[in-house]
Amino acid sequence: MTDEIENPNKDLIIPDWINEKYFTDVLAKDEPDHVKILKFTPVAAIPPGENFTSTMIRIYINLKMKDGSVKNKTYILKIMLPEDRGGKDFGDFGLFPKEAKMYDTFIPAFEALYKEAGWDIQLAPKCLKTEERNGEIHFIFEDLRVKGFGNMDRTKGLDMEHMTASLHKLAEYHAASAVFEEKNGRYPEEFYEGFVNRSCKQFHIDGFRLKEKAFKKAMLTWGMKDAEKYVEKFPTEEQYWAQCLATLDYNNDEFYVLSHGDFWSSNLMSSYLPDGSLNKLLLIDFQLPKWSHPAEDLLFFLILSPKNELRLKEFDNFVRIYWERLIECLKVLKYQKRLPALRDIQRSMYHKNNSFCVFFSLFTHMPIIVFPSDKDSNFHCIMAKTEEGENMRLRMLSNPAFGKIMKDLYPFLYNRGVFNYEDYDV
Repeated sequence: MTDEIENPNKDLIIPDWINEKYFTDVLAKDEPDHVKILKFTPVAAIPPGENFTSTMIRIYINLKMKDGSVKNKTYILKIMLPEDRGGKDFGDFGLFPKEAKMYDTFIPAFEALYKEAGWDIQLAPKCLKTEERNGEIHFIFEDLRVKGFGNMDRTKGLDMEHMTASLHKLAEYHAASAVFEEKNGRYPEEFYEGFVNRSCKQFHIDGFRLKEKAFKKAMLTWGMKDAEKYVEKFPTEEQYWAQCLATLDYNNDEFYVLSHGDFWSSNLMSSYLPDGSLNKLLLIDFQLPKWSHPAEDLLFFLILSPKNELRLKEFDNFVRIYWERLIECLKVLKYQKRLPALRDIQRSMYHKNNSFCVFFSLFTHMPIIVFPSDKDSNFHCIMAKTEEGENMRLRMLSNPAFGKIMKDLYPFLYNRGVFNYEDYDV
């Protein structure tokens, strides 16, 4: 078995407490016929650049069974980042406590709604254990790779088949979250703030200041006509924070759902039929859900995840694909309030309360997504207040693959008013 083990990130340091003893409880429930552990091997689960808010570890275990046979098992362990590698920054956002509620309570409840309606819909992988240990929360998940699931290639973008399936899955999740709220009342208060959190203003401002110079410099390299115009219209830090806060404004007449909060291709896993066609698709990583307009997840996904040739051409069509499945799901779950019209969803894509997702996806995620993985593709290196950190940021933002996307995407969004930051001036 060890001959088959791949470690996609050999630079990852795995804590000593991740050992055989830690998996005793899970194995007792999941594999009750095992006698003992023959071999225990923890390795990185994903390459650098795939996840910036947590550490993902794949656990390989050889088990001796009661009948004398040997069984191989794998699990996924998700833990918080070390404090000195970004964990302290993200700790203030309450990501892990919120995710624990999602896996322990809300996702099972959403799936149960569909079961009651006669539909068999799985939204996320099974979480086998949630534990708080020394002030930190850890998760043990089934390893979807055993069932043929894998991550999509974030650098290539999704084709029409994968985009459609992803939008359908998002609609299924959103619809169940809206019906759950209608039946059970408001979500806990922490679900009314997401990545924008009033108590984390300094984190956002510091991140903006850190990347502003390199971003403006890179804008001149993307090949945009009149690039200086876009640099001149770049937001001030006051306008940026006002845009952040706008995501926390609610209008009772709008249709709201529990957003995923970080919905892009790396937070989806897919499996395939023997003929190569897409079989199933599941959502992962529920650290940033927030009661919000569907546009927040849609904007994030439509900007970050499609193939380049589809992003602008199919932009409005993607919204319709999502909306059609949303309505279908709301109806089967017997949603009692007014169903959102397509024009409502389309209009919300350009509402100033939702535009933070656009700027943030381009400012933070997109440069990383199209940048090839290397050992420095991590939150700590990208946010380092050093000359090396600034060089890394400029490398990412001046990457020709990033510039190729931004040359057309930035003017497209600019012309729709998304970058009219004076709209946020008091």
